[in-house]
Amino acid sequence: MEQKKRTKKIYDSKVFWMIISLLCSLMMWAYVTSQDTTDKNLTFTGIPVEFQGQEELLSERNLSITDVSADSVSIVVKGNRSTISKLKASDIKAVIDVSSITAPNNMTWTYKLVFPNYVNENEISVVRKNPDTINFTVIKNGSKTVDIKGSFGGTIAEGCVAEEFVFDPKTLTIDGPEEIINKIDHVWVEFGKNQTIDSAYVEEAEFTLRDKNDNIIPKDGLRFSEETVTATQPILKTKELPLNVRFISGGGITESDCDVTIDPSSIKVAGDSRIIDDMESIEIGTIDLSSFSSGYEHTFAIELPDGVQNLTGVSDAKVTVEVNGSHTKTFTTSNIACKGVSNGYHATIDTKEIEVTLRALSQDALNRVKPEDITVVADLSDYGSTTGQIIVNAKVSVAGHDNVGAVGDVRVTVTIYKD
Repeated sequence: MEQKKRTKKIYDSKVFWMIISLLCSLMMWAYVTSQDTTDKNLTFTGIPVEFQGQEELLSERNLSITDVSADSVSIVVKGNRSTISKLKASDIKAVIDVSSITAPNNMTWTYKLVFPNYVNENEISVVRKNPDTINFTVIKNGSKTVDIKGSFGGTIAEGCVAEEFVFDPKTLTIDGPEEIINKIDHVWVEFGKNQTIDSAYVEEAEFTLRDKNDNIIPKDGLRFSEETVTATQPILKTKELPLNVRFISGGGITESDCDVTIDPSSIKVAGDSRIIDDMESIEIGTIDLSSFSSGYEHTFAIELPDGVQNLTGVSDAKVTVEVNGSHTKTFTTSNIACKGVSNGYHATIDTKEIEVTLRALSQDALNRVKPEDITVVADLSDYGSTTGQIIVNAKVSVAGHDNVGAVGDVRVTVTIYKD
């Protein structure tokens, strides 16, 4: 009973019957519209122009299209309302078939309008086209490989030095209209603008095309083997390093007893920071203090580790050594021996006596030395199975006199025999 009351209340409602009336009106309008065969004109704009067969034109005949007068067209289409209302400008195309073109030329061609499959073209007609024709130019294509040049636009941090920047690839191949290609002289890359760098800097950089006068050439209509260039600015760390020599104490003196001059005293180097940071000085050679009596002078080559560059440009250094306040005295000794004779061999000393120069910082130390304190020993370890008479360098020792040593070369003659 309650259900019947609710239903009757709905049917008696004005709002209910207003909704029913509106729905009926919409259905009648839709039916009438679908049956409306009245012709109507409708304008469509922005219809894209497409060149059919353009890829074949390029690949088979090396021709391309440029200077197109319009990239879209507008049309007015006439047809019944139901058909016209379905059309969208984005579904219509203006097509020019260029597959028959065989040579460069200036062209003025009409285009064919292609409508979507859901429209029966027999039910519509084109009243007007704007423009009626499309102008374009067919040109011969060319290809050219050019060098990549450029510049780094940033700042090198203090204490660093820049090496020559590197581009990858080093060249670029460009395809496009021959008349444009022939004007291109090189590719230009600018990178690192407003950057301050203290280590290697890498950037994927854009590029411009330049003619021989460095004027920019537009990229329009051109194709490139690469769209960007990897630009690298290598950076080396610099450091001023002192030069030094290693001294072997001898002849009664040490390094502290000498005045040493190295010219130049230092050089500026550059290299990878991992190498440079560990370098405190550059050792250019070794000096045996027993090899001279009062003064020494020698020019050493400056040799650097792999990967380190000499920015100063000086390839050698002159070393001068002066001994402070030393005294020398010459002795004659017959105390000569040999050691290191190989098994199965024996040796005799042919030099019976030899002059030896000793050096000390005080004359008293030299005066206390006696000839019998001096021993000259020839080491034959390096001669193995050699037999016969040889001249060999010998070492001098002074027993009981620590602050006295021999200077200069001492050589003795020895004969080696096989047992």
